[in-house]
Order: sequence, then structure tokens, then C-alpha cells
Amino acid sequence: MYFLSWVKEPAAPVLSRRGGWRIKGDVWLAGAWERRLVSSLVRKYFNLDPGFENDLVVFHRVPSWSGEVDYAFGFHAHALRLGVAYYSVKEGWSLSPTGALASLLESQGAQACDVGFAGHLKGKRVELPEECAASSNMVLLRMGGYVGVARRTGGGGRFKVKDAAPRGFRKLAQGGAEDVVRANQQVLRESVREAKGFIMKAYRSIQGSGKAAVSFSGGADSTATLSLAAEALGPGKVVAVYSDTGLEFPESLRYAEQVASRLGVELVVLEPSARVVDLVGEKGLMSVDDRWCTRILKLEPLRKFYSNSGLKLYFDGARDYESFGRAKTPRLGYNPLIPGVTRALPIKKWPRLLVQAYLYSVKTPLNPLYDQGFTRIGCVACPAMHLYELHLSFSKHRGIHEELAKAAGVSMGDYLRMRWSTREPG
Repeated sequence: MYFLSWVKEPAAPVLSRRGGWRIKGDVWLAGAWERRLVSSLVRKYFNLDPGFENDLVVFHRVPSWSGEVDYAFGFHAHALRLGVAYYSVKEGWSLSPTGALASLLESQGAQACDVGFAGHLKGKRVELPEECAASSNMVLLRMGGYVGVARRTGGGGRFKVKDAAPRGFRKLAQGGAEDVVRANQQVLRESVREAKGFIMKAYRSIQGSGKAAVSFSGGADSTATLSLAAEALGPGKVVAVYSDTGLEFPESLRYAEQVASRLGVELVVLEPSARVVDLVGEKGLMSVDDRWCTRILKLEPLRKFYSNSGLKLYFDGARDYESFGRAKTPRLGYNPLIPGVTRALPIKKWPRLLVQAYLYSVKTPLNPLYDQGFTRIGCVACPAMHLYELHLSFSKHRGIHEELAKAAGVSMGDYLRMRWSTREPG
């Protein structure tokens, strides 16, 4: 279990084993697209640019609270919990701000309506004058020494105060990647030592000699696992195995080649035995409930590779914070579709922020797709994508998605509204 807090000079998030905000969902440093997103949402609701594009902003995954909401995350910056952003099929991106964000925005010059009451009105309904209520369905309120955010609840000037905080919150001096590494030195040192010890023990007891493999997708988790394995065993004893399903982002394969070269490890790229479009025409679109794509395009080439290579062990970057299913996966175990090879998970307990801090500490850049808004580095049409990621992918690789929709016999409108879990129209 990890907790999140901040150092303030300069501002940087800190992970620890005790004290601070308890991390329940995954937590990570927002990429460039994600920072622009929260800034644009603030501008949309409050007509003020908060300038988060260049700040350290921490996101944490929160559960979706209705069938309409496909994806939701909370965000923190400047040692403040600022709100929740969420994506729905009907409305796109929306924002639920906290009182802390209201206080920060007022300090930056955002207009707040004075309700003439010096007290904390969270949860109360208020009637606002026309000049305050006409501009938006969400407004900032000044309540003596407090400032809060209120949402319209009916016609006219009726609003409900959603949250409030003391006035005067301001931005802190901004930290960078080096400050994140410095602030997390202790947890990094302990976590890296434990992971490398686990890697060496698994190698000695299972592989014994020769090379061990790392399942490498080009995502942050597999990149960190590959780097840790190269540190623990030496680059000459590590082979990075990249499974090209035929739907990979071009950026990912280029990134994988660059990282393997930088680390000095062997890179093996496996190719699929069938075309994705042909399989979609035969089986329909892949989904979380039916990941035939993983079985046929990824695991089958991996099974053949391992059966021919003689390797007995591979390391994988799967983490508990990714999903409930992965949290149940044993740290040492087997994938039944890759028989005879042990699967080992060195960073199983790490939150993504720790993965990022480790990669910063060893000067390894992240896959550029993270700065383009993707939280998961998989295929162009991965069934595990959130709906907004599918829409981002469509904007980058429209032709591939049109081929898949045509092969499946569905319209592009239905394709882009499909629920990520079942691929049925939402």
C-alpha cells in the first residue's frame, strides 16, 4: 500500500508507505495531453487559464459512478486535490472541481460571486443574483474567508454549493522530473533493490544460465521491467520480446528499438501469423469479454517462440494497480497459453508514479504516446482502451479503424460509440 503527499519547495509528489493520501486506484504524473485537458476544462467552466500545461499534475484513477461514464480520474497539483474529470459518450469531457481549485482560481483572478455570508456553505442551496447566475451552470462563490464552487440545480439563479475551501490557495514553485526523483529517493531505493533481488532470485532458481526474456510492449511498465532486468542480470543475459500484432502504434516499435539499443539488450520482434482484418471478418470485433486478438495475434507467436528458444523464464511488467484481474495474478506463475515457461512480475506492487520516477532516475524517456493522451500502450484498436482513447486513436489512424469497422459490418458511428467491455453499442 502506498500513500501520496507533496513537498512544497519546489512542488513535487511523494510516495511513501505511511502518511498522506491513501492510493486506492493507480496514480501517475500527467502527460502533456492530460495537462492540456484539465487546463481546457477549467477554461471552459470558469473562463480562466490555470496554466497547468507546465506544472507537475498528478492523476489518480477513480471508479466510474454510472453506466454513462466511461473513464474518470482525480487530479492534484501544487499539493492540492483539485477535482475529478470524467468522460461520457453523450457529453465528452466534464469537470467536477473542488473548493481547493476554486480557491486557487480566485487567487489567479477568477471572478467569484459574493453571497454575503461568512461561513462554509458546502451542500447548501443558494439563490444567486442574475449577474452571477447568467454566465454558466457552474460558478465560484465567495463566503467570507471561504471560496467554493456551486452548480446550477434548476431554473433562474438556484445553485447548490458542491465544495468550499479557505481563500488564498496559490501556486507553489514548480518542480520537475529531477525533483520527483529526489523527493522519492527512499521509496525508489527500497523498491528498486527489492525488484532486482526478486529478478536475480527468479533467474537463479528457474533459468539458471543463459538468457531470460522480458515481455516488452514499449509501455512504461515493460520498459521499467526491462531496465531492471538489464541492471540485475547484465544486458547480455536479457532478451526483449516484442510481439507485433499487426495493429501496433508505429511509435511503439520505434521506441522499443531505441530502448533496447540504449540498454544493450537483444530485441526479438515476433510477427502475427494472420491479418487482423481477415480475423475480424471471421470472428467479429475483439472485446474485453472475448480477447481473441490476444490469444491469436500475441500469445500464439509467443508460445512458438518460447517452445523453440528453450527459455524457461520471462519477466512481465503487470502491476496490481492496473486492474482487479492483475491484482489477483501471482507474482510467480504460468500463463496456460505459454506452457512450460514461468512468468515473473518484478514491479507487481508499484503504482505508475513509481514506475515513472524510476525511469526518470535512469534517464529513460517515456514512450511519446503518453504525451498524446494514451494511458495504455497497446494496439491501435485495443479492447482495453477507454472510449476517449479509441477516439484519439481514430483521429491518428482513421484508415485502420475504417477497415476494422467495414470487416465487422458495423457503421463508424456505432463503432465509435461501442462500450469498451463488450464492443456492443452504448
